[in-house]
This record gives sequence, structure tokens and C-alpha cells, in this order.
Amino acid sequence: MPTAAATSRRLEQLATEAGLAPRRQALLKAALAAGLPTGRDENWRYANLRALDRQVFSAAAVPDAEALQLAAAALPAALEGHARLVVVDGWLSTELSTTPLPAIVTRLENEDALSTTALDDAGASPTTTRTPATPLRAASGAPTVDLRFAQLNAALAPQTLSIDLPYGSTAAVELVFVATADASHSASHPALQLRIGDGARLDLVERHLGAGAAATFSNADLRIEVGTQARLRHTRLQQLGPRSKHFDTLRLRAHDGAECEYLVVAAGAQSARSTALLELLGREASLRWDAVSLGDRTQINDAFVRVEHIGRGTRTRQAFRGIAAGRSRLAFNGHMIVRDSAVGAASDQSLKALLAGTEAEADVRPQLEIYIDEVRASHGATVGKLDEQMRFYLLSRGLDPATADALLKWAFVEDMVARIALPALRHQVEDVMAAQLHTVIDTAELR
Repeated sequence: MPTAAATSRRLEQLATEAGLAPRRQALLKAALAAGLPTGRDENWRYANLRALDRQVFSAAAVPDAEALQLAAAALPAALEGHARLVVVDGWLSTELSTTPLPAIVTRLENEDALSTTALDDAGASPTTTRTPATPLRAASGAPTVDLRFAQLNAALAPQTLSIDLPYGSTAAVELVFVATADASHSASHPALQLRIGDGARLDLVERHLGAGAAATFSNADLRIEVGTQARLRHTRLQQLGPRSKHFDTLRLRAHDGAECEYLVVAAGAQSARSTALLELLGREASLRWDAVSLGDRTQINDAFVRVEHIGRGTRTRQAFRGIAAGRSRLAFNGHMIVRDSAVGAASDQSLKALLAGTEAEADVRPQLEIYIDEVRASHGATVGKLDEQMRFYLLSRGLDPATADALLKWAFVEDMVARIALPALRHQVEDVMAAQLHTVIDTAELR
């Protein structure tokens, strides 16, 4: 039976290792003092935490030639117009990334500032600037336990990829995190710090991939600041291997008039937990969050998304579609908070899950926490099986049962990805979903 004490002992031993810098030791001890999440913590009830007592948290070493070869084989076709940055086991790979790099990586030990690199429209040689290394603060009032894995990342990540998009510029970046290290020896701790300047535009594609047959453990931390009147279009794809365990923490702050659009697709890993803490700080800041989760066999996929409306007139539209097949378990907790300063805020939630297995489980929880009267908020949550009337209709038109079921599943999630503007990316996402759903649909016919 796994115990929190066993996990703590492993981390305490790691905190005393001679090779760990004092700053990192302090961060790790702070995380230890508070304790890692357990099933008794409300927001972690559905996450799979059972294997943590056996996990080796030490950061993976610089990838060798074999690891890079495995990572290269796992990479999908590059997206046209996107600079590709490939991070293998937490280390930026210049061999697999775009050259010249549109951003630089820096170690954080004993640093007073982060080295950041501007991205420009033409992809010219980067210009290095110096910016304060003040970390992005957590979402206001966010329960400390929800940042515990982010604290571990801060203590153990070998590198932090820092991207600074300057005022008024436009860029497209594909960020690929590849895990190859065996979890019995080490862990992958990728980290990103992203600042989008006022009026800037960024299309960001974030992938989490597994390479090789090893059982991997990854713990990613992403901190994003979206400036005034800036726009972020962020597509997140989790396609880790069937033996992988994955945790990620996303912290975002949006300022006046910022527009943030998210599409999140989780289809891989043996177990995965995603935590998103999002602050709409500025007036008229807006967020669209569309999420798709596909579970099969004994997969466990859990997501906690906390959106905090702070500025006047802030808006959120959130939708979740999940399909649980086999003995898989899906969970989505959407927590909307409207502060008393968010006059005229609007929030809309639609959370739906489909049970496609006799032993499958899905838990969807919309939460509204409102501290002001002048607000518009709506929410809905449903969990059910395939529509038998629609299924009968398709069978009566001559379709076989497998094709009828595949069409109904596809219709349930396809509208979420249909809005991806870049055809090549949309086709890749459709192929991932088709493979996970074991569908008989030929995605090529949809194009």
C-alpha cells in the first residue's frame, strides 16, 4: 500500500544530495514541509497518486545519442511556419530544434536574472535581453497543495526555457517535450516561462510525447503571462506512452483585453494529472478553454482547471468532452471564481462525458464561486452512454455496429478540434483521436 511517508523519505534523501544547489534544496524542503497531494485533498480525489512512493524524482541526465535518436523517431512532421523547440527529458536539444534557436535556455542556480530571447516575425538572429527573475505568482488564493508539483519542478528542473515575445510582434512556436528516461532511474522535469508582450500574437503548439518502450515519469511546469491586448492561441497535446505517468501545472495571467484560446487534447499516458490555475486580471480579458480527454484500457486522466475572474468584464467559455472506454477513468473539475472586482463578468461551462465501456468511469464537476451580483454565469454537466436512438437509426440505414459506434463517438468530440485553423495540425490531432478511439473512420476522407 503506497504511503505519503515513503514518498517523503525519498524526497528528503534527494534534498540532502551533495550535487543539489542550496537554492534547490530550500525549494525541495519547502515542498516537503507542506507535503505532496494525497487522495484526501479535494482537488486530487481522482488523480492516480499510488506510484509516487516508488518514484525516483531525480532529474534525468543530459540525453545521450541513444535518447536523442529515440526522441527524433517520435517527432511528428514539423508544422509549417512554426519554430520547433524540442526538450528531451527536461533538456533543450539544439540538434532536434530549429536552428538558429528562437529562444535560449538558462540554468537557474544562483542566478539573479533570466536570460531571455526575443522572437521576431522574420525569425532573425535572436537578441538577448536581461529581465528580472521574479517568478510568476500563483493564482490568487489558490490552495497551496495544487502547486506542489510545480514546487518540485522548480527545485529539480535542469533547465527553464524562457521565451519573451516583444511588444506588437507575431510568432508561431511548436514546443515538443519528449520523455525517454526510465522512471525507475530518473524523472523528466520540463519547465517553460513565457511572456507575451503588449499587443503581441503567439500561436503555441505544446506536445508531450513518449519515445521508446520505457515507463517514464514527467512533471512539467508552465508559467505564462499575456500582456495588454495580446493574443495567445495555445494547443496542448498529451500523447505519452501507455506506461507513462505525467503531471503538469499551468499558471497563466491575462491582462487588459488579452485573448486566450486553448484546445487541450489528452489521449496518452497510463495516468495523467493536469492542473491549470488561470487568472483573468485585466479588464475585458477573455478565455476560451476546450478540452478533449480520451481514455482506454486502464488509463486514468484527471484535470483540475481553476479560472479566476478578477478584472471587470472578464469572460470565460469552457467546454469539456470526454470518452471513457475499457476500464478507464476520466475526471474534469472546472472551478470558476468571480471576485467582487469582476463587475460584468461572464462564465459559461459545458462538461460532458461519454461512457463507452462497461467498467469505465467519468466524473465531471462544474463549480461556481461568485462574490458579486452583476455577473452572468451558467453551467451544465452530463455523463451518459451512446445515444441508443441515434445508434438504432444508423444501424437501420445499413451501417454495421462498429461503424455506427465510431461515428457517434467521432461526432461527440470532432467539433472541438474542427476550429483548429492550421490544416496540418488539425489533421495530426484527428489522427491521434482516431487511433485512441480505435475508430474505423478513415480520417483522410474528412479532408
